[in-house]
Amino acid sequence: MELIELILVLATVVSVADANTILIKDDADRPMTVKLACINTPKTTSQQSSLAATQRLKQLLPPQVPVVIRSTEKLNNGRTIGEVFVDNRSINLLLVQEGNAVVDRDSLYNCYETKTQYLIAEANAKNKRLGLWQQSNKKMNESKTSTLRGKLVYETIPQIMSSRAYEGNEFFLITNSPKQNRLVLRPSVQVSHSQLRSLNNKEVEITAVYVAGSRPSPTKTACPIEFNGQCMPQGEGYQVLSIVQLK
Repeated sequence: MELIELILVLATVVSVADANTILIKDDADRPMTVKLACINTPKTTSQQSSLAATQRLKQLLPPQVPVVIRSTEKLNNGRTIGEVFVDNRSINLLLVQEGNAVVDRDSLYNCYETKTQYLIAEANAKNKRLGLWQQSNKKMNESKTSTLRGKLVYETIPQIMSSRAYEGNEFFLITNSPKQNRLVLRPSVQVSHSQLRSLNNKEVEITAVYVAGSRPSPTKTACPIEFNGQCMPQGEGYQVLSIVQLK
């Protein structure tokens, strides 16, 4: 588990720049640009959907409204990544619940304590085809395809009963990003289990598509139970479509 330093900023909204970026002034009247943590608006989103998401954020965060920013990270360009709260309610999470944003899994570590809430909110919005999820499944799959670089690590699944054994996590990518995110990799028709294993401890570049996984019924399968009474998902991770060893 990665510990995230808790920094709270009292501020007022100046304006909304786009669907996941706002301008604020802190309580010392200093201007700040805040990118909303743990969420994203896919680049493949239609212009209409993007405008709708931006308009919704403007409704939720009009000028001069007081907010609390849970700052989680600072970027090199001076921007802050954070979770925005109004009256103790996370605006980031609300956007996902309404289908106006999707979960950014590459930065979800910034919302570790509420990770499950974000994933459930996205699943519900997708199931109801709200907002961004109204577009075709083909476009959504395209928006999930990523090119990533890092070190591939293979770890033998333990024989004893454990959450990792249940999830079947064997392959991981330690990304070359400053945070060195640890992403779960899955083999595919294009890239087999043996191919991934042969590249253990190698620097690689992969093209992968995120797979949310599935939840078996707790009445039919012995499984770790989450707080909502459902089984933990199985098969979640990045399904590798192509892989190249880097020199």
